[in-house]
Amino acid sequence: MAINNTLKDIREERNLIQADLAEAIGSCSQTIGRIERGERNPSLEIAIRLAHYLKVPVEDIFQVED
Repeated sequence: MAINNTLKDIREERNLIQADLAEAIGSCSQTIGRIERGERNPSLEIAIRLAHYLKVPVEDIFQVED
């Protein structure tokens, strides 16, 4: 379940490393890592930036698996 798996899956599908994604959205790789590990939830602003850059709906960033 979780945001972290969804974001990581999308990022890996795009062949991006955390540092590249972070730089593209004006964040840091530690933030992306914490989100992917489930240690932190993305703010709405970060989620919107991620969705825009990854070209997915914001809902996909928050997709929860059963």
